[in-house]
Amino acid sequence: MKSYKKIAILLTALGTLSVSSCKKLLEQSPKANITPQFFTTSGGVLGGITGVYSDLRNLWGTEGFLYYCQFGVDENIVAGGSSTGGNAFATYNNYVRNYTDVYNALYGLFSIAYQDINTLNGVLQYGPTAFTDVPTRTAYLAQAKFLRAFYYYHLVETFGAVPLHTTFITEPTLSDSRAPIADVYALIIKDLTEASTELQSRPGETIASTGAVSPFSGHAATKATALYLLSKVYLTRGWSSAAQPNDFQNALTTAQSLINNRANYGFPNGNIGLYANYADAYNPANDANNTEDLFAVEHSTDPKYGDYSASPSSGKVNGWAWFFRPNYPTVNASYPSSANGSPVMTRDLTNGRPFFRCRPNFEYVDNIAFADKTNDFRYWNTFQTTWIANNTGVTTPRGTLTVGTDTAIWMPPYDPGATKRAAFKGVIFMRPSLATAAQGTNANPFTTSFFPSIKKFDDPNRPNVNDASQRPNVLFRFSEVYLIAAEAAFKMGDNATAAAMINVLRTRAAARPAGAPAAPSNAVTNMQITPAQVTIDFILDERSRELYGESLRWWDLVRTQSLVRRVKLYNTEAANNVQDFEVLRPIPQTEIDLVTIGPKFPQNPGF
Repeated sequence: MKSYKKIAILLTALGTLSVSSCKKLLEQSPKANITPQFFTTSGGVLGGITGVYSDLRNLWGTEGFLYYCQFGVDENIVAGGSSTGGNAFATYNNYVRNYTDVYNALYGLFSIAYQDINTLNGVLQYGPTAFTDVPTRTAYLAQAKFLRAFYYYHLVETFGAVPLHTTFITEPTLSDSRAPIADVYALIIKDLTEASTELQSRPGETIASTGAVSPFSGHAATKATALYLLSKVYLTRGWSSAAQPNDFQNALTTAQSLINNRANYGFPNGNIGLYANYADAYNPANDANNTEDLFAVEHSTDPKYGDYSASPSSGKVNGWAWFFRPNYPTVNASYPSSANGSPVMTRDLTNGRPFFRCRPNFEYVDNIAFADKTNDFRYWNTFQTTWIANNTGVTTPRGTLTVGTDTAIWMPPYDPGATKRAAFKGVIFMRPSLATAAQGTNANPFTTSFFPSIKKFDDPNRPNVNDASQRPNVLFRFSEVYLIAAEAAFKMGDNATAAAMINVLRTRAAARPAGAPAAPSNAVTNMQITPAQVTIDFILDERSRELYGESLRWWDLVRTQSLVRRVKLYNTEAANNVQDFEVLRPIPQTEIDLVTIGPKFPQNPGF
């Protein structure tokens, strides 16, 4: 489903949907090509929902979306390949005026969300007449309720007060206004509460009344998806100015209900549950029926329905396997000298395409979040620290590299010592503070181009070296439900429950994948925390360990009112620039300019 640039009046984007192609094209004409009658057919309802699912590929997994989910936080700093806009997001240095990339990122979420919300409003308003069978009608419309809530949740947590539209717009308008945050949350919770009972329990399940198989298979929303998001919405609202007295209790109750009833949900070939080993949650072999996957944006090599194109650099692509990659093919045999220009590595499928947009903030990642690398194996499951030689005939000052055997690049999170550094035939990179302290042979500091890479999102099965990943972008993971419950319990003053929830994940984190060094005999015991250790900072550090790089961090810091404090504490690139008002993103100016009748549409404070 191809999405075209939208030229539309603020928030009233009307798509042109055909059942055969599901294409959306916004017209400058003041009349809509989608009429209410379109949604009175089962094909129109299915086409509308399918088109919305396709549009998610315009957001999660793309470079622009990476910028405002992952940049300007405590975990990450900018890499050498980032654009002007990426650098602006990462450093908060004049970032609303580095227009092109920032505009594209923010405009993408704002405009796509409201275009799709209008489609979903049409489905919900006119779709009931498309079905005579009540269970079928319920199953279809529940998808629209979930997706509308999903979009409004991300809008309100990104931009604050936003317009609230619940009916299908057929006539363009030049006026609009923001709704109170409380009203937006009320709609989100209503939609998710209903969806959590009306959605399918498992993707593609049979609708009992008709015997028909639901068309919403694969990674489409289920009851568990809605329960996850409902618990997180309660949690987020509880921190906000619209908080209600029972929000944290509702967040905890909903999360625990999902945990306790997990056997009722899942893919057809497996119930929801934690893998015994953290690494298995990210194993490509488990993508089709991942027991920890509650919701994902699907990709495939199908050019028509999967939006696949060979070796793309933009568009509806999953770049998670690219963006965190260092520029490993440019490390030469005599590094840091340029005397020998032979690269120790060449680009290949296994090691991926080095887009190098984002790199770990290793003074935080190494020293704080992943400080325990002995009992907790999540650091080693998250980051690639060795590159095995794949380029023939390469000789460094310390010896000739044997392809397939020798390590060409090594990035240990510690100083291996002078003797090992001098004997190691490949090239070593270390955290800058360690490299400075070592001051010896083969002790190179990380740079904006050379740094450990996230390996959780690797896709060794993509067709070509420069192809984007065809793996799903997993947005909701079951492991996060424990962290939502822990945060809610902490906010209620119930640190015993918070610690118990966190310890489930920490127990699992001590496990080792096959072939890894054995864990210490007391690793599980050492991983347990006490209620006294639970703080919001500990929870945020635990979220880093469990969910590093998963397009959640900016929202996590904003929700917990920790963004400015933790950026100033840990991120030297952004510490001097970040300001209190930047806990919201600016409304795209183009959207503001489209309101020409009635009160001027307000920008967020500070911008």
